[in-house]
Amino acid sequence: MDQERFKCILSVLEQYELTLREEQFVEAVKKCLNENGKITDQQESVLEGIYKEKIWIRKTFLGQNNLPKGSSLKAA
Repeated sequence: MDQERFKCILSVLEQYELTLREEQFVEAVKKCLNENGKITDQQESVLEGIYKEKIWIRKTFLGQNNLPKGSSLKAA
């Protein structure tokens, strides 16, 4: 994972309430990236999983409530 993708994921995750374990993991990954310039495949996989879970939760539980005024649910 390059630093741009990592920064993108972090900026999205900052909008969500993370569990204590998720926060600790994200901090550990930040530290690893700063010290080594890269993260492991396993760290990348877990980080992507947290990211996808938060996005899924938002779409599933809040999706329709966050539609802009005047938007339609009809397919184009």
